[in-house]
Amino acid sequence: MVVAARYINRELVLVLLVVTLVLLTVTVGGRFISYLQDAALGKYSAQSILIILWYRLPGFLQLLLPFAFFLSILLTLGRMYAEQEFEVLRSGGVSPARLVTWLGPVTLIVGSAVGYFSLVLAPANDRLLTEFIRAQRANAQFNVVAPGIFHTYQRGRRVTYADGVSEDRLVLNDVFMAQLQAGEDIVTIRAEEGGQQTDPLTGVRYLVLVDGIRYRGESGRADYQVVSFKRLKQRLEEAPKSTRVGIEARTMEELLARQDAEALAELHWRISLPLVVVIAAIVGIGVARTKPRQGRFARVVPGLALFIGYYAALVFNKDVISDGLWPPALGMWAVHGLFFVLGLALIRNAALPARV
Repeated sequence: MVVAARYINRELVLVLLVVTLVLLTVTVGGRFISYLQDAALGKYSAQSILIILWYRLPGFLQLLLPFAFFLSILLTLGRMYAEQEFEVLRSGGVSPARLVTWLGPVTLIVGSAVGYFSLVLAPANDRLLTEFIRAQRANAQFNVVAPGIFHTYQRGRRVTYADGVSEDRLVLNDVFMAQLQAGEDIVTIRAEEGGQQTDPLTGVRYLVLVDGIRYRGESGRADYQVVSFKRLKQRLEEAPKSTRVGIEARTMEELLARQDAEALAELHWRISLPLVVVIAAIVGIGVARTKPRQGRFARVVPGLALFIGYYAALVFNKDVISDGLWPPALGMWAVHGLFFVLGLALIRNAALPARV
């Protein structure tokens, strides 16, 4: 029996690794394309995309791993039922309930990993990501400029364009700037080069333009101004420093200290994710049994429907708790209890003789 338990666990872990890798590749690939589009629009620098994805990785894994583990159980046990391997084990006294104990170590390992991601690592990375994006926005007027693209700032009141950027991103070539100033005067600047300079004493950043022309007003008006310059120094406005941190980036201690509906909803959600792994394993073992002459994938669609219903119920419950429409103290335990009982019922049904 020990050999059989090792065999099933080994098969399950291999399938889990493959499924997780596929799902993670799809998820990260989709996010990468989205961030690449944002970088093209000047929201981030191209170099920051991989950093952002790295910070988001624990958040991806805390959601992917429960689903990947459940799907792996369906695929692994479905193959064993389809190839009559489990019938051999059943003749030796192995029941679906015994599988719960056999798969217990892998379930606890995966659940612990999800718990670490949801309770510790993902919130910490969300906080680091918030600070990183804040720094990116503070330098957005220069650092994220992409050549050949118009970048807008200050809600469309300022437009910047550069025909080229040096490899070290310290010099902009063929710079164009247009800004709507107080009094609705339009100021446009055309310069051969531009660079950034920081005052060592105050830390204030300046945009330094070289060899250009500054236009102010509308052409044809008496107050229209045209000024040539060799060097123009303009202060860069700092992005407002927001001290607000999203609820996803709050630590467990902060959530426990707040005790409001939103904080308790987030707290119960984080605790729910590792529980999903355990309960989904029980449901998966119960639903994976196939009838004779059915294929190995026969129970995948019904199983996924159950898991999606479980996940949707948790998300709905979280929103209801956050809105104050459900007692926060009860949390999501009703949903967990319902699917736990359902899993036990499915395992009991799977232990009955198969109907042809």
